[in-house]
Amino acid sequence: MATDRTRLVETLHEEEFQTVAQLAAALKIDKATVAGHLQQLEQDGLPLQRDGDSGFRLPAEITPIDAGGLIDELEKAAFPYARQVEILDTVDSTSDWLSRQQSGGADIHGKACITEFQSAGRGRRGRNWQGSPYCHLMFSMGWRFQKEAVEMTGLSLSVGVAVADSLRSLSGAPVGLKWPNDLWCYDHKLGGILVDLNTASKPDTQAIVGIGINLQEPGLEHFDPGQPVTDLSSNAQGELPSRTSIIAVVITAVARSLDRFGRHQFGCDRERFNALDVFAGRRVRANSGETSLEGMGQGVDELGRYRLCFSNGSVETIISGDLSLSLVDQQPSA
Repeated sequence: MATDRTRLVETLHEEEFQTVAQLAAALKIDKATVAGHLQQLEQDGLPLQRDGDSGFRLPAEITPIDAGGLIDELEKAAFPYARQVEILDTVDSTSDWLSRQQSGGADIHGKACITEFQSAGRGRRGRNWQGSPYCHLMFSMGWRFQKEAVEMTGLSLSVGVAVADSLRSLSGAPVGLKWPNDLWCYDHKLGGILVDLNTASKPDTQAIVGIGINLQEPGLEHFDPGQPVTDLSSNAQGELPSRTSIIAVVITAVARSLDRFGRHQFGCDRERFNALDVFAGRRVRANSGETSLEGMGQGVDELGRYRLCFSNGSVETIISGDLSLSLVDQQPSA
């Protein structure tokens, strides 16, 4: 059921200004509640326009996720967990929400948590990942693997392949992958993938895969990913499908990727990852603490470890952890 905050966004129009009193009457809630939601939405980054006593409007069409439409599209795509999808108006982090569900005894295998806004979204190495409400794709999915943690190498890379290919198909944009967990487009960050593993139920491993994608961001300056940022609408070749349709396609692709990884691990995705590698054949800097190496990007090996070729012809394989990669002609990034 839609919250008052979501219903308020649905009631705001691009064509006309509406006063707090008009919005309260339309929603059948009190004016103080409407005013409070409007204030919080502005603080969260929703691009509201004010016109004195005339009230508020949205400068562009911003549409909340259609929950019923999403379930219908997921079922048409044969997504087996369509009825387990949870859509939240706002949450600290979709991954943390799923983790709390799991800690409470819930089975989160195949369960997806989608939100319109994350107040404490996480990127790699603790970076902030927070976009304007009702403008992005932000979700996490739980998955149980009959594998130990040592067998999970390359999971984020396999998921990245599925997401990148989905976005390329939906938008025509040349979405690529920056090892180990970023979606890139024209040397700007488009989104990210964060995998949390829980090995408490050995020999099984529980994974929570969090994904954030900038779809149409009115305030890119709000982001702090440590590198240039872009969104999908700025790079699309034509009009994008609705957010609801994009989410349905991406979630289905991620679930299929997780299922495939459970059977074949990363090996079946290595070739495609290397084809999407934005560092391939380019001069790359690897940073770890005060140590820095420079070489030509050579893609990943069968375990998902990145390879750098140095001027003397030697090749060194590197793993993630506290290490980061960046193009030599850009500032070091996360």
